[in-house]
Amino acid sequence: MKNRSLMLATALLLLPAANVLAADDADVSGSLELGIRAVDDQDNSAKYQEYRDIDDGLFGNLNLNYFKGSYYFGVDGKNIGLDDQSYLFKGGSYGQFDYSIFYDEIPHNLSFGAKSLYSGIGTDMLTINVDPDNEAAWNSFDYSVDRKKYGAEVGASFGSPFFVDVGVSREEKDGLKPLGTGSFSGQVEMPEPVDYETDDLNIAGGFGSTEIMFKVTGMISSFDNNNKSISWTNPFTSATEINTLPPDNDYGKIGANLTWRNLPMMSALLVNGSYSNITNDFSINELNMAAPTGLNQTAFDGDISYSTFSASLVSRPMDQLDTRLFYSYLDKENDSSIIQYTGGSNASHLFDYSKHNLGFDANYNLARHTKLGAGYEFKDVDRNNRHDAETSTDNVLFVKAKNTSLDFMTVKASYTFLDRDADESHDLTGVSITDAEYIAQFVQRFDATTKQKNEIKLALEFYPVKNLDFGLEYAYVNNDYDDVTLGRTEDEGHELYLDFMWRAAQILQVSGFAGYEKYEADSNHYNYQAGAGTPPQTADPTIDDGNPSSYLWTQSLDDDFWTIGLMGQMPLMKDRLRLSLSWQYQQSDGETDFTTEGTSALLPIDEAEDYYITTVEAKALYAVTEKLDMILGYIYEDVEYEDLQYLGYEYQPSGSILTGAYADHDYETHLGYLTVRYKF
Repeated sequence: MKNRSLMLATALLLLPAANVLAADDADVSGSLELGIRAVDDQDNSAKYQEYRDIDDGLFGNLNLNYFKGSYYFGVDGKNIGLDDQSYLFKGGSYGQFDYSIFYDEIPHNLSFGAKSLYSGIGTDMLTINVDPDNEAAWNSFDYSVDRKKYGAEVGASFGSPFFVDVGVSREEKDGLKPLGTGSFSGQVEMPEPVDYETDDLNIAGGFGSTEIMFKVTGMISSFDNNNKSISWTNPFTSATEINTLPPDNDYGKIGANLTWRNLPMMSALLVNGSYSNITNDFSINELNMAAPTGLNQTAFDGDISYSTFSASLVSRPMDQLDTRLFYSYLDKENDSSIIQYTGGSNASHLFDYSKHNLGFDANYNLARHTKLGAGYEFKDVDRNNRHDAETSTDNVLFVKAKNTSLDFMTVKASYTFLDRDADESHDLTGVSITDAEYIAQFVQRFDATTKQKNEIKLALEFYPVKNLDFGLEYAYVNNDYDDVTLGRTEDEGHELYLDFMWRAAQILQVSGFAGYEKYEADSNHYNYQAGAGTPPQTADPTIDDGNPSSYLWTQSLDDDFWTIGLMGQMPLMKDRLRLSLSWQYQQSDGETDFTTEGTSALLPIDEAEDYYITTVEAKALYAVTEKLDMILGYIYEDVEYEDLQYLGYEYQPSGSILTGAYADHDYETHLGYLTVRYKF
């Protein structure tokens, strides 16, 4: 069936090509490629097919370009008839108008051969009609989401400096993805139906000349989910539960940008501004259930907007000096409904913030082929409902240098220093040392808390002989989080990469690379349960409350990554037959160590984000004629993924019901293919 679709799609694409080929005095070029391949074990792992469709059978590609005078037309089709196919039709008249029509399809395969005790998979109602302990009777399915996007764009200027562009598109997603849910009675993993539609309208217009370009843009987007909620039978309580799914929403954005060139001191000014807003609404009445007692309102209205502004001035006041001044502003406003229970303190905390960013940098050409650069950047962020970092200020200084005075070597180096100061704002009025809220003042999250960052980069490029190039790059970064009691205290990373290319006249070309990355992160934690034990546990980790159940513990993450690759090309027959070989290996090794002041030891995790990837490819290209060539190829892929959470995988671990989501990472696959390509 898929092969017939392939042939039909190819024929449809060739119809416009037949018309243009018949035109006189036209410049026509392109290529038509048809291939066949055989794949071993292609259906065993969704990871292998994650974003592609590689099956046994035919595949093809088409490219066509047509020019006649100022008019042009083009067709580009890839993987015709397959699940990852794409098509683009474009044309127009230079300086007058242009248009395009596109279609793009891509799968997202998450897991093959998953199974669930639920019936009604793919719908918004999941029920149980099998014995949960009899896994052999569970229903089998695939976690996979198909994405299709298609649309058209039209632009026109009609030879004037004014222009207008209009585009419309629709994106459709259909399939299943895993949903984890449950309560203290038990955790449940289930297939969530995906049936999304997103419609976009884009409009742009403006004025363009050699000195000034002004453009205004507008966008309207509408997202629809055909499943507003999912009801499911809880296998632990037999009760019917309901989970909400992504709600419908509407998005709009308007923006403008100005580019002004040929200003004094060879300057150019760039100014951008935009405003966007996204809204949605949801009522608990849509769930066909009674509202919980004490809820302040049964309907939610989401309303979030962003305002942005940026400007930069790039200048060249003298031949040796380039400068840049810049400023940007972003403001997020959250005017959504606040949901809370009457008399309760657990209200929704609406997060919004504003950010100012400004700075300058300069590059100066020194003597002896040396270029020196330096700059300063200031950032101020004001957050609402982020009590661990209500405000923060960043001061960034950097310096960089490049030297090319030696014919056989280029040197690049840079150093960046960041100093961040964050202010906390905790209201602990009426909160005692044994209350859960008390501990919040000791928690500093690493994304916004006070820290100092040092970053060094060094790159060397060597050209010792005419036919040999190689480079060496090293990067170091360290983040030190000052005065952190609970949270990340420090992280550090190293990256080292080497690459080379060697050319042996016209006979052989060999290139390769090797890399190593190491990342470490340390953090402090506190075991605490409000009001538990005798004496009661306290929420202050800096004091000894006399209760052995409250104790400090630490975590240390250590990730190591290696990669190496070799590629070679050799012409076996000059201008006729060329052979290429490549090999690449990647390995990741993650570990987590713990220390504790508690009475029981915390065991290390040796298998964390461990994986091995080997890829080998061999390809022979034979030019039958100037316009016809053939490619014979072979690809081998071997992926082994090891992680403690998947080793010894069980569908029913204690207190949980799972489906096998993301459990089929490993695969070993051999692929052979033959293609014939005709160029015209």
